Amino acid sequence: MLLIAGIFLLAAVISLSIGIPVAQVMKDYNYSVIVILIVMELFTNLVVETGIMQFLAKNLAVWSKGRKKRCIIFFGVLMFLISSLLNNITAVMMILPVIFVLLKAINADTKYISVFFAAILALSNTGGAASPIGDFPAIVIMTSGITTFTGYLFKAFPLFLITSIIVIIIWCFFVKEKNQSESKRLLAIELLKSRYKYHRVNKKALIPLIITMVFMFIAWSFVPQSIMPPEIIAVLGYSIGLAISAWNGIRIKQCVDMKSVLTIASFLLLASVISASGVLSQVAVFLESNITNPKLLLLAVMLITSLISGLVSAGPAAAAMMPIIINLCNTSLSGQSEWVAIAYAASICAGSSLFLWSATAGFILSGKIDSAELESNGTKYSWGIKQYFKYGLLNYTVQMIIAVVWIMLVV
Repeated sequence: MLLIAGIFLLAAVISLSIGIPVAQVMKDYNYSVIVILIVMELFTNLVVETGIMQFLAKNLAVWSKGRKKRCIIFFGVLMFLISSLLNNITAVMMILPVIFVLLKAINADTKYISVFFAAILALSNTGGAASPIGDFPAIVIMTSGITTFTGYLFKAFPLFLITSIIVIIIWCFFVKEKNQSESKRLLAIELLKSRYKYHRVNKKALIPLIITMVFMFIAWSFVPQSIMPPEIIAVLGYSIGLAISAWNGIRIKQCVDMKSVLTIASFLLLASVISASGVLSQVAVFLESNITNPKLLLLAVMLITSLISGLVSAGPAAAAMMPIIINLCNTSLSGQSEWVAIAYAASICAGSSLFLWSATAGFILSGKIDSAELESNGTKYSWGIKQYFKYGLLNYTVQMIIAVVWIMLVV
């Protein structure tokens, strides 16, 4: 919270010291990003309260039959799909209890736990980048005007789907199935099934909520932002979702992670101030004047963006680099603005997988794993910055290579 306060104060001081009134900066402030971020998290809470997350996680655990590679594949795919549609932090929180029960039941060792959660973290990032509402950077891109909802979705989803498949395949190579008897594995699954025996899904609420989200997607895709801004569509969709939930007796959980919202809001303000100062435009001009080849220019921007995202985290990186991206899309890369948006998203996605603190769900996931008291050979397992480091380097490298190759081929 001290960091958040410091960023807000720094932005105000910079604004006043260069003679730009804060009120003028706020006229160009991207409020729509904050609104969509909050509303979609609240909508996610409604979906989660139907019990669908636990239902999917339980059934995937059963279908895996306790086989370790299957667990990574099934839960990896689930994480990708959920994160592309809903708030990935909430999704992670809902499926973790089932995952912990499963890992304890199959007696997972330290290496497997590390590989499993390294894959889950990376796939929460690729899923978030796969759709315009999946995560904060994607929302920033959608509201920036450099691409449309459908333009982003149809170009980003195939890229991040293929990236996710490759990530899953690579991590499966690190897993070796131990000679655990079939009877023991099936017994472990039976114990998990008995624990969630009485869990039910509220289909009467879930189906209308899914239909509502489909109509939100249609509206984002075909209604021009000049007629109906995306944040208004989000608010209307959530309002309908509230009515559906209340009618079907769903407990309405009005809970938002305000720390993450305020963090993003503070960095958006700082980015707006710096953008108003003209510094970022000068950086863009410098890059354009020194790198005349459009592909090499885009490659340089991708590398810079990924490193900022890795060192600072996805939210601040998205806010800081967006003015440069917009400037490039209006000048030397104007003919490829939609692919520039995808390259930008892919770079942030890769950087988000570099360090534990880079990912939106990183520290939350770490804290939950530590409190779950997973054990390997009688020793409590701890998953933090040090344990994730080497796995993060591989996640980052794989995602960046795929993104660079893909973008260089299509641009």
